[in-house]
Amino acid sequence: MNIREISCDTVVIGAGTAGLEAYRAASEGGADCVLADGGRLGTTAQRSGELPASYLMNSALAVRELQSFRSKGLLIQDPEVEASGVLGMVRAMRSRATSSVLSFLYRIPEEKRLHGMVSFEDPHTLMVGDSCRVHFKTAVIATGTQPLITYEQAQLKNVITTNEFYEQEKLPSSAAVFGSTAVGLQLGQALSYLGVDVTVFGQRMLWELSDEEVLSCALNSFSSRFNLAVDSFITSIEPEEQGYSIYYIDGGKYENYLYTTEVIAASARIPNVGGLNLQRIGVKLTREGYIRTEPNTMQTSVKHIFAAGSVRGSVSTAQAEAEGRFAGMNAARPDHLMAMPEAVNLQICYTDPVLAIAGRGFEAMKKWADESGGTFIAARASFGDTLSGSGHHQGGVLALYVDKDSHRIMGAELCAREADHLAQFLAFAIRKRTLVEELLDFNFAHLTGEEVLSRAAADAVHKLTGRSGYQRLLQP
Repeated sequence: MNIREISCDTVVIGAGTAGLEAYRAASEGGADCVLADGGRLGTTAQRSGELPASYLMNSALAVRELQSFRSKGLLIQDPEVEASGVLGMVRAMRSRATSSVLSFLYRIPEEKRLHGMVSFEDPHTLMVGDSCRVHFKTAVIATGTQPLITYEQAQLKNVITTNEFYEQEKLPSSAAVFGSTAVGLQLGQALSYLGVDVTVFGQRMLWELSDEEVLSCALNSFSSRFNLAVDSFITSIEPEEQGYSIYYIDGGKYENYLYTTEVIAASARIPNVGGLNLQRIGVKLTREGYIRTEPNTMQTSVKHIFAAGSVRGSVSTAQAEAEGRFAGMNAARPDHLMAMPEAVNLQICYTDPVLAIAGRGFEAMKKWADESGGTFIAARASFGDTLSGSGHHQGGVLALYVDKDSHRIMGAELCAREADHLAQFLAFAIRKRTLVEELLDFNFAHLTGEEVLSRAAADAVHKLTGRSGYQRLLQP
């Protein structure tokens, strides 16, 4: 077989969010670039990640809002919701959203856009498929992640992941979702609201939460909205003609039986590094299998090779895009590395209620205290059954973490209707090194969710100084 030989300055491996941004940045930096990808066109976030999950959740929340009319003194006579067209809508919206990505891809000259599985032969050579060899000066690896299917799940017929879920013609009549990850919680809750008989199996430590009070709020909220089985032990999953029989012991040590037509694996995602032969060229991985890089330059253990996005452990599309941009710039000019400004951690799980972490979460704060010798206080405030401009909160908790010496806000965990907006606000406050007293002094408008920030700040000031907010203001 004749092998096509290509030489370039920079090869970018992966055409997802980080990879496309890396290709763009490297090209604009003057590098002659080649893009290699072995998957389907379009980014994972747009095909089976954040984007379609958000569309599905929007439809689900519309049904939920319709069902809440009676509690608001409104009455709709015999409302019937038909959800058979939801997945078709999601695919149509997804296609419109990905058109700009595909347009960018097709503007790349065909000879610079290679399709096939990638494998490194040496630190400056890789194969794309069986017929193309690329010689490069620098490389950016942005191969992303893929859903994990456990050994037990792999033994079952027709187990699907989020990669396949949105390709179905219609919603299942029932489903068992394995995983209390962001995608597992969001998918399970959305299906429940849309009339699917769904059970979500997962750990009590939902998503990335580690603050016990916030975690308890989330568990109580979700358990009242859909069937959530945490810390359950699956004793058997038996295939049936049209589905599965699941036997499990729940957290209360009771035996349970569940019949479901569909099993969805959403427990975790693992980095796409298989087949790349990274060990051959000396690229080091973390214990979890992610590519190890310098935190701000995206440089791997092999100096001319960079990595960006979820393959190195990033947790959001925005973060992956920023990493791709700096990885591409540095690959174009490896002798003049640029450090990406350190970003404040911001993680959001778009469930109902929304879960969020801004800055350091509780476990991260404990790790910071152990490593630095610092101390912190945790202040907490409940939303209560309050009305704000966006509707009823019906509970919700904010946990705020403050450095005991400097009084700087360092992190927060939230479970609330408006947690995404509050987390954005707090991330900005953390970036600006805001003192908790400044938060207490700010006059938040009445009937807004942000009022809870002043209550949490008052609790923090009391724990720091022993005085209430009013006493602090009256002190000469």
